[in-house]
Amino acid sequence: MSTPRDTAAREPLATHGPTRAWAAVAVLALVGTLNYVDRFLPGVLAEPIKQELSLSDTAIGVINGFGFLIVYAVVGIVIARAADRGIFGTVIAGCLTLWGAMTMLGGAVQSGLQLALTRVGVAVGEAGSTPAAHAYVARNFAPEKRSAPLAVITMSIPLASAASLLGGGLLAESMGWRAAFVVMGGISVLLAPLVLWVVGRRQSLPTPPPRERSAAPNWWALLRKPSLLAMVAGTSLVSAAGYSLTTFAPAFLMRTRGMSLGEVGIGYGLATGALGVLGLLVVGRIADRLATRDPRWLPRIVVILIAVLLPASVLAFVVESRAWCVLLLALAYVIGTAYLAPSIAAIQRLVLPEQRATASAIFLFFNATLGAVGPFLTGVISDSLTAELGPQALGRALLLLVPTMQLVAVGCYALAARRYRGDIVEEPSAAA
Repeated sequence: MSTPRDTAAREPLATHGPTRAWAAVAVLALVGTLNYVDRFLPGVLAEPIKQELSLSDTAIGVINGFGFLIVYAVVGIVIARAADRGIFGTVIAGCLTLWGAMTMLGGAVQSGLQLALTRVGVAVGEAGSTPAAHAYVARNFAPEKRSAPLAVITMSIPLASAASLLGGGLLAESMGWRAAFVVMGGISVLLAPLVLWVVGRRQSLPTPPPRERSAAPNWWALLRKPSLLAMVAGTSLVSAAGYSLTTFAPAFLMRTRGMSLGEVGIGYGLATGALGVLGLLVVGRIADRLATRDPRWLPRIVVILIAVLLPASVLAFVVESRAWCVLLLALAYVIGTAYLAPSIAAIQRLVLPEQRATASAIFLFFNATLGAVGPFLTGVISDSLTAELGPQALGRALLLLVPTMQLVAVGCYALAARRYRGDIVEEPSAAA
């Protein structure tokens, strides 16, 4: 087993200087924004898609949950093995082209099955991008300075929420949901050359010492680390709650608060974008500062974040005011974005340099597979309660699931914080 001293010795200087590394982070944030825009579109446009293709809430949950996330999770580990060879830019550009093309194809579907198949293609494309981006950051930033760039990249989630709600919603209202798919997917395809130019095709990686070079890494052995296992459980629960909101929050506002697609796009889109970006920047900055004192603050900050915002996840489905409902939903949404930067930074300290993309992929594998349960259960509960509650059924399903899963996640991250120090591979100051 490698010691902190061994890991520090094998961590060479970054191949990109600070200016180019931050420029690449900006590009990767843009890539991530398009990633999540294309992922969020079926949720944003769930109501017109449901009506035209005659789908149930359960079907919507399957298409945006199991149908997308299971493929995303499995393929992500395979593609991450290639990214761990240093070909970050090549992997990301190729994935970007594939998911953009498949999103465009989604604008031509004629049935729920065809839509599900195009979403599988989008999942294959998006699967390799995020782990490669995480590995790029770990390659070019010191361990105690990674939360900030990871927070910038993760800003893509609230920015994408705003872009998909505003752009997708307004496009769909004026030109139809099919046009929204074509336009958003086309933008992704056009960005691929910029990725290759700024991020580069390949970076050199550290050479393992001879005693380690002969043995292939045992990736699943990572899950024997108690802190990683607890964080995987916690992030899966937060993810399940977050995917439920992403899939059904726009439909909830339209059904129960009488908002149009355009009103949801402007109001909820701006709220999630602004609060999501603010939450990520604040949490990322605080996490970097506190992690220099004690690395256990990385999981601890997630505990505090969820505990502070948990009341919003309850009240959002209780208040009658449109404005308060939108604001509280946006605050609940912040939990599902701001927790990622310190979580990913914590994961990167548990593995060797050449394992980072795959470690992120394994982390995201459980995040996606277990997170997929959220939209599915929400759809099932909503459909089962519709006969009794009518349009209010969806809100009741979200109220039952979202805060409950977030509350249990608090316990998981608290447990991770207790065991984290003993599991880290590199010291906090190893690359200072």
